[in-house]
Amino acid sequence: MSDVSPAAANLPRRKWLDRGLLVATLLTCAVALSPGVADPDLWGHVQYGRDALRDGLPATTTHSFTAIGYPWINHENIAELLLAYGADACGPIGMLIGKSLLGVGLVALVLWNARRQQAGMLSGCLVALLVAINLTYFWTLRPQVLSFVWYTLLLALAAWCFAGWEGVGRVPWLRSWQKAAPDVPPLTWSASRLRLLWFTPVLFALWTNSHGGFVAGWCIWIAYLCGRAAEAWFAKGRAALGVIVQFALLIAACGLATLVNPYGFELHRWLFADLLPPRPEILEWRAPEMLSTTMLPFWLIVVTFVAALLLTRRSCDVTHLMILVLTAWQSFLHVRHIPFFALAFGFWMVVHVDSTLRHFRIVSDAETLPSMGARMRRALVVAMAAAYLVLGVKLATRWGQLTVDRAEYPVSAVQYVADQGLRGRMVVTFNWAQYVIDALGAKAPHESAIQVSFDGRFRTSYSQEIADMNFDFILGPLEPRYRSSTTQFDDERVLDHGHPDLVLINRYQPHSVNVMFRQRDRWTLLYQDKIAQLWGRSTVFGDPAQPTFIPVHHRRISESPQTGLVSWPAYPRRDQVAARE
Repeated sequence: MSDVSPAAANLPRRKWLDRGLLVATLLTCAVALSPGVADPDLWGHVQYGRDALRDGLPATTTHSFTAIGYPWINHENIAELLLAYGADACGPIGMLIGKSLLGVGLVALVLWNARRQQAGMLSGCLVALLVAINLTYFWTLRPQVLSFVWYTLLLALAAWCFAGWEGVGRVPWLRSWQKAAPDVPPLTWSASRLRLLWFTPVLFALWTNSHGGFVAGWCIWIAYLCGRAAEAWFAKGRAALGVIVQFALLIAACGLATLVNPYGFELHRWLFADLLPPRPEILEWRAPEMLSTTMLPFWLIVVTFVAALLLTRRSCDVTHLMILVLTAWQSFLHVRHIPFFALAFGFWMVVHVDSTLRHFRIVSDAETLPSMGARMRRALVVAMAAAYLVLGVKLATRWGQLTVDRAEYPVSAVQYVADQGLRGRMVVTFNWAQYVIDALGAKAPHESAIQVSFDGRFRTSYSQEIADMNFDFILGPLEPRYRSSTTQFDDERVLDHGHPDLVLINRYQPHSVNVMFRQRDRWTLLYQDKIAQLWGRSTVFGDPAQPTFIPVHHRRISESPQTGLVSWPAYPRRDQVAARE
């Protein structure tokens, strides 16, 4: 008779299965976090980073003719420097790979925390997948990715420093509601671990110079430390004053760390003024359309959150619960807050998901693992290998190209501008402006090139008046949008302000098309395809007496469909430009 227990006999097999599941989960998360579609702002971020590396940080708006001398409060300097360096040193494929690996690193921290809390591997992997699919939409090459990185590091540091403290309901009135065991262990903390919290001011200094999400991060951190302070007071009374004072000093230090930026308090003053008006023109600042298919991952995580809270047998951490509810509420108001809820869910709800799965016996311990014959093990190995192969091919495909869709961006129109050697001031639709800046803008100070009327920097670089006149032209009065009450609606004003020479519009934005049709006696249509129209001022490009005149046979007017994908950055082909010159 063997002396080996069933649990011990199952242990190697259990480890093998856990490792196989872990690899499959990381590969799946890597696929979810590797969308290879260029963001409309990526061109601008790279160009602004290159400008800063070459000339230093600019104090006023660049690449624009409507905001000359206007102060530029850039809260994304670190991110843009990294993107510029990545584009030049690694290329688009290198940036895609780096972005995906960074996302997998965040998922690995979620899994590490699940393991630290002794959650089952299946529970940890399920939560990690929920986090990854809720990050997919946001995990593009943009500065906001750094916001999620700093936030995740903040959560991981808190988990390490408050080990043994978190995960227990210590507020008396809340304990009576929970299904947890009535015996609550005494509150203890490690002074040496709590001292590590003093790294958070450094984190906030980096975050402040990376992305404006530091405001949300600091508010969450304040709520977290206040919650921990309340728990300490309930558990120890006046004996907890020392640690409460430490938390108060930490909050102040993190706030002061946000002043370590090129603009000092001016950044905060600008942010306060900028965050007050709504931004319905930007989709991520709108409330999510909960019935759309893109919101399915959010529905899954919300339903899991509610179900786990109702069914868990574990004690609920009131601080965690408070922040999860707050971030969930903000996610229903603004799409861009969903990752903050998802990442907090990944760190704090895994024990409750695990408890729920154990309650329904979906997660089992090693001794209850069913026996497997040799044929079953071989079949499982083949199935895992096939899954790895499929996921690996999918990942390699996504890493193969950072794409620009011709049906969404004016690739052919930009090529036409370059072919004709056009220079000057251009009114361009909002989502195309930074592509135009990078592809046709100046690469050195005082270089003659295209300047734009308005772009994705929005109120960091432009006054509300400039934003109003551009959105009047592009969106008209009926679209959901915000405009100042001090200016009157005028959808033609942008065509005269600063005396632009060119207008590049999206034909799927009908208001601007209608405005240009009304103005066809003053503007000449130079180029048209299925998605874009390029108009030139008639006195410049339509007058045969002018050296800049473009004859009819050089104008390209068609309904040519714009299909297919090209590699970012989709610059004009220089061989064609050289041939024209």
